[in-house]
Amino acid sequence: MSQNAVLTQGTLLKRGDGGTPEVFTTVPDVVSIGGPDASKGEIDVTDLASTAKEFKGGLADFGRMTVELNYIPGNSVHTAMRNDFINTQSPVRNWQLLFVNGRQWNFAAYVAGFPGNTQADSVQKGSITLRMTGPCVEV
Repeated sequence: MSQNAVLTQGTLLKRGDGGTPEVFTTVPDVVSIGGPDASKGEIDVTDLASTAKEFKGGLADFGRMTVELNYIPGNSVHTAMRNDFINTQSPVRNWQLLFVNGRQWNFAAYVAGFPGNTQADSVQKGSITLRMTGPCVEV
């Protein structure tokens, strides 16, 4: 029933600072969020008595999330994410995705990609790829 569809306008992505207590800051100028492209491994449990291939689900891999944004050079949050990408230690941070219906996804991820896009008759864009590590928990 489409009356139960959740609107996306107003969804927020927040980046944790790693502190105690941890402070989450909203990532500004997000245009779209793709993913996570979650998948689950498969474990082949076929044996000699099987009449067809048999499988069990393996561990979940929450994959990657792609965040398209209007990139603002000098913005403190955009700069911090870019620095996370450049950092050879690839720091894993806590993130929150807050939906307008009050639901929230909490996950840990590192910045795995940070390509930019500059073209005529547009604004400067960026695309951040977050590689999720561990579970994505809905609260």
